[in-house]
Amino acid sequence: MRNTILLLALALISYAGYSQTEEPVLTFVQTMPSYPAGEKALYDFLYNNITYPEQEKSQNIEGTVFVNFVIEKDGTPTNFIITRGVEGGIGLDREALNACKKLGKFTPGSQNGVPQRVYFTLPIKFKLEGNQAMQTLTSREKLDALKDAIYICKIVMKITEAKTRGHNKRYVRLCSKLELNLTKIQTKYIRGSEKEKLFYESILPCIERYEEMVSEGK
Repeated sequence: MRNTILLLALALISYAGYSQTEEPVLTFVQTMPSYPAGEKALYDFLYNNITYPEQEKSQNIEGTVFVNFVIEKDGTPTNFIITRGVEGGIGLDREALNACKKLGKFTPGSQNGVPQRVYFTLPIKFKLEGNQAMQTLTSREKLDALKDAIYICKIVMKITEAKTRGHNKRYVRLCSKLELNLTKIQTKYIRGSEKEKLFYESILPCIERYEEMVSEGK
């Protein structure tokens, strides 16, 4: 499990570009950001603004691109990055990224009624059916994955608190709880499925914080 956590933490290198002087970006808040016209409208927009690249089409390259960005306090999406692309499908990555940059403002996320900067990840699947990008995860599947991610991140928050306050026994106990629950949750997902990918993408910032604390404790 420790190896799994280390591998997940390594995948967070892409987040290092965010300025240390900026206000922190949260992974989860009480009210998450949303697309004003609704989820269906969001994916309809992507569908209409993505063209399957000819090179990838000719080579039958398919897959899911995960685009991560920050929804600012005023709803403006910024800091677009590809957190997981398609092997050999740089054109797919480019199309997904460019389409997301055209989305316009979101309804911002908030905590206790106060707008916050929040990470937002969109999984966009490219499949050679009608030469368009298609979403494969249902709203329920995404909700299930995000609920699991929230649970894991809450444990990491408790670990952070215990570490900060010097409660070493509680810290060790919570670290064990984190690893046990990660193992348990892993059994719920089909390896390599879009749902599993969404779960891991969602907990990456939390796992990074956990790994930092483990390293500091050595």
